[in-house]
This record gives sequence, structure tokens and C-alpha cells, in this order.
Amino acid sequence: MAAFIKDHDFVNEFLFAAPTPATYQERSFPGDIFWLDDGEASKFPSVFLCKEGACCCIMYLHGNAEDLGLSHDLLKAFRDFLNVHVLGVEYPGYGPVPGNPCEGGVNRHTRAAFNFLTQKLRIPPQRIIVFGRSIGTGPATNLVSILSKQRKQAAALILQSPYRSIKTLAKELVGPIANVIMDRFDNEADIVNCHSPTLIIHGRQDELIPVRHASVLYDKCPAEAKCLEIIEGVDHNAFHALDHIIRPVSTFLQKIGADRLLPLPITSHSVMRTLDEGQFLIPPDIPEPRGESATQPGFVVRAIGSLLGKTNEWGLDSIGSNDRIANHQNVGGRSG
Repeated sequence: MAAFIKDHDFVNEFLFAAPTPATYQERSFPGDIFWLDDGEASKFPSVFLCKEGACCCIMYLHGNAEDLGLSHDLLKAFRDFLNVHVLGVEYPGYGPVPGNPCEGGVNRHTRAAFNFLTQKLRIPPQRIIVFGRSIGTGPATNLVSILSKQRKQAAALILQSPYRSIKTLAKELVGPIANVIMDRFDNEADIVNCHSPTLIIHGRQDELIPVRHASVLYDKCPAEAKCLEIIEGVDHNAFHALDHIIRPVSTFLQKIGADRLLPLPITSHSVMRTLDEGQFLIPPDIPEPRGESATQPGFVVRAIGSLLGKTNEWGLDSIGSNDRIANHQNVGGRSG
């Protein structure tokens, strides 16, 4: 009953702020986009980028006010600079498919995408890097927590700009009135079960989710291999893809030996065959592009919600073909 209430109350309109209109459609990104069943008779879009010879796969859970259309360039940078396969997961109510975003729905999509990797592409959990940004750190931490309870590990858990829990963050933003809401995405409770190698990246000047949230999660994380990377001069939305994300992630993966594993037996041909045989390439019937309507949160609501993770600029335009990933300092423990 509590889960049902959380997934249908008014708080979700403030918490989730999908770009409106969506930044991509069902026919966008030919060859990259496919459709997964969410387990409740609906399909949702995902993006898979293959990197032949890769040892691991990043499963990316994006921030708020961001959909796979806005994340696509970043996912390609992950593939090209980190030499990994990449799976981008969409949330309910984001992208071209109508729906109401909520904690239960986001977690359901996350698990369906993870099951696709392990069951259809046969990627072992210990080769999957679970990466969550901002609101996406909730489903990411929850997934790795569940794996640990099953005595399984991910290749790594990467959290960019995480929060202790939505309710804790809300109390800091609006005060005691936040006590009336039911908590969602309790990272502080889930992180104590996460034994997979863990990298936490946070901007020192983040005023929306203060850096102390990252410090609390780092201290409570029981993983033997863990790192807290604090980026000086960066707030919640000013991360540069190469300097602030890809470089520290690359160095962390080198430290835990993920780059020295044998390549996964996955090719572009094998992925397309799996998608074709499973009819994952066929989009569902979509009535009309999602846009401003009476069923969508209004401008003010979306503006409030967008604070929980909008990225206006990744700095990807400055990444040239001759750029190389250099070692990043202060990896292997606390930094900053």
C-alpha cells in the first residue's frame, strides 16, 4: 500500500521533470534505440552502443530534466573514451512514451534493463558498471544493493552528485514541511549493502545537493575499493564530460583492474541479432509526441523538479579525436 501511494501521490510531479517536449522520438538514433518490456504490459526506450573488444558495459541512469536524447552524446563519449559497451535507460514519462514517473516505475525500468544485459546479452553482473547521476543515483544504488543481498557484485557503482535520500534533501531545501512526504530513493539505507567497487563524484560548489551528502554515503559504503572524488569549482550542473567525469572514471576502472579483463564476446552483429530476434526494435504504438498538456506538470512544477539534475552543458564539443584520457589525481580514497 505504501509503495502504491508513493507512486501515485502529488510529490512525483515536483520530483520528476521530464523535458517537454521530449528531445527525441521513437525513430531517433537508428541502430541505437530499442524497446524493453517493463513487466507491466508497456515498453520503454533504451539505447545500446556497442564497442567491440570492450571488457565491461556501463548502464547509465540519467539525471532529472534530462532524457536519452540529451544524454546521447555523453553515452557515445563513454563508449569511445572508456572503451565500454553502453546501455542508456529511459524512465517512465520521459522521452516519447507517455507515463507517470515514480520511484517504482524507475526501479522497474532499471531492473528490466539490467535483466536484458544479463539474460539476453549474457553479460555477467561483475562486468556491468552501474552509473547513476543525481536522481539516477537512487535506482543505481538500489540495484547494486539488491545484487549484494543476492551475493553478487557489479563491476562498479558510480554515483555522480548523489543525495542521502529524497526526504533528507527535501528537508534541507524546504524545512520541516518535508516531513509530510514519504521517502524515496533512500541511498543512505541502500549504500550500506553495496560491496561493489564504488566511485562517488561530486562538485564542491553544489548548492542543490551539498557535498556533505556524498561524504556521508562514502563513509557508510562498505566497499573495500571506494573513492570520493570532489571536483573543485563545480556546482550541480557544470561538469565537463572529459575532465570531471571520464578521466576519474577511467582512472578508477584502471585501479580496480576492470580494463584488464578479457573482452566480452559481444559484437554489433550479435547485438542486432538479439534485438531483431526478440522484436526489441519494434516501437510500440504511440498516440502522439508527448508535450505540454493538462496531464503534464506545469511550468512551475517542472522548474522546481528540474533542480534535481538538469545538465545544460557537458562540454562535449571540446572533446577532439586526439584527446586522450590522462590519469586523474586523488583517486583511491578521499580527494579534495
